[in-house]
Amino acid sequence: MSENINELETTQEDNQNTENTETDVSVNEVVDEIIEENPMTAKRRQWSAFVEGPAADFFTGYKLEKMMIDDGSGNKAKFSRTKDDGIKVEYTSAVLL
Repeated sequence: MSENINELETTQEDNQNTENTETDVSVNEVVDEIIEENPMTAKRRQWSAFVEGPAADFFTGYKLEKMMIDDGSGNKAKFSRTKDDGIKVEYTSAVLL
């Protein structure tokens, strides 16, 4: 009986590991497709993802009123609080053609 339980637990763990691996592969494939599609488009998406993700989290986490960021390559973002405690974000992405 205990052998059957151990086999069941092992099978469940294997299934969970397989699901996680499949998810990781699909995310990596999407990222690779974006980069292969057009490198400049990928850079713009990476900048917007950074601004809307970690930068916005930092702004809200530290309860800042205003914040400006610049990556030194022409990409800039400005954060500010609105009167109703919302967040206004303006960002640009510079690309050389």
